[in-house]
Amino acid sequence: MRALLENHRVIVCTGSGGVGKTTTAAALGVAAARMGKRVLVLTIDPARRLATTLGIANSSDDVRVPKQSYAGELYAGTIDSARIFAEYIQRHAKSQETVDRLFANALYQQMATTLSGSQEFTSLSKLYDAATSGDYDLVILDTPPAAHAADFLHAPAKLNAVFDSAIVSMFMGRSSGFGLAASAWKQGMKLVLGALNFLTGSSFVATFNDFFSAIDAIAPDIRETNLAAHELLLARSTAFVLITSFDAAKIQEGEAFHDELAAAGYQLKKVIVNRAWPQWTPFTEAEQNAAQRALKSASGPELATLHARLSSYYSARAGLHTRFDDLMTVPEMDDDIVGLPALEQLASRLVPDA
Repeated sequence: MRALLENHRVIVCTGSGGVGKTTTAAALGVAAARMGKRVLVLTIDPARRLATTLGIANSSDDVRVPKQSYAGELYAGTIDSARIFAEYIQRHAKSQETVDRLFANALYQQMATTLSGSQEFTSLSKLYDAATSGDYDLVILDTPPAAHAADFLHAPAKLNAVFDSAIVSMFMGRSSGFGLAASAWKQGMKLVLGALNFLTGSSFVATFNDFFSAIDAIAPDIRETNLAAHELLLARSTAFVLITSFDAAKIQEGEAFHDELAAAGYQLKKVIVNRAWPQWTPFTEAEQNAAQRALKSASGPELATLHARLSSYYSARAGLHTRFDDLMTVPEMDDDIVGLPALEQLASRLVPDA
């Protein structure tokens, strides 16, 4: 794991919901800062657990984590999708009039945060800006929570389908270069918009047209940003870390995503099985033998026998992940991971020599 942090500029922590992605991403950031790196951890965390843990709960910007004393520096940022999307539009729109018109549009206000792929797009846009800024040695991205981890990789393509310049051109009524299909499309759109005008009134149709008119100017930039972010994810300087658990459903999801990452050409460098066994149940043979001796001398054979059975149970569960090559198991900590000292304990588990 130390080599992973040393040899990459971007690390993407991914996995299905509820496996500890956010906490693991933060602990990897702590480990990298201990190694002397200037590192930024980015997360979309609806519950703001990471923000509270790191002491940045009241900030929406990238801030230096307080109360740290490392060879490097640890920064953290929570990704506000609506805010980042709005800033992106302000940067790329051709005029302030376009920005004002779009922000005032009711359709934009409804779609800005709920549009399929918009949350992932803002995550990738923020990741790309941070990774290419030169401000950090390493950027760690905690991917957005999703029912299926692969959604993160497919989301930009979905967003492209909405903001594709050709599609926007059709809605705007421009027919050059589309041949006979354009005439049929325009004719169909007239019928649809005419029906909508009759059913909903002219204000809805005006809002609809105004939305596509305003978005037309930035559609090529959205495509360009998606392409640049995709190239960054495929770069050899970017490593994916898949985080899973011993839960049977999580194992299946993890294996499916593992195969999808490999097929798509992404650099999957490590699989972390989180909460693999209770911290109080030693995992190595030497630790188990030491615990057995201590329990027998203190409490007699009954408790030692129970402890041995539990240890065997958790050791057997480790075989569930035999198909993963580069595998690391991490125990379930005794207490909730709250505060920087707790993250430092987890970081020591992930990178013992940091």
